[in-house]
Amino acid sequence: MRNLIFLAVGIMLALGIFFARDRVKRACQIGSVLYAAVLIVRLVIYGFQDSDNFLDLLTVAAVFLAIWGVGWAATQAVLQSRNRIPRPRPPRPRR
Repeated sequence: MRNLIFLAVGIMLALGIFFARDRVKRACQIGSVLYAAVLIVRLVIYGFQDSDNFLDLLTVAAVFLAIWGVGWAATQAVLQSRNRIPRPRPPRPRR
C-alpha cells in the first residue's frame, strides 16, 4: 500500500510539473483519477483471488459509491442555490 501512495504522489508531482503552475488543479485531478484507477485495478485483482475477498470488495465499493453520491448531491445543491441568487446587473454605460 505504501508503494501505491508513492506512485500516486509521483504521478501528481509529474503532472504538476508537466502542466505548470496555472494548471496544478487539473494535474491534481488527473493524478487522482489515475490513482483511483490503479487502486480499483489492484482491489479487483485482490478480490478475484477468493470469493470472500470479492464480497469484501463489493462492500467497500458500495460504501465508496454511497460517499460519492452524498458528495455529488451536496455539490449539485450548492450549485443550484448559487444559480438561484439574483445577481445585480452591471451599470449601463452613459451615452
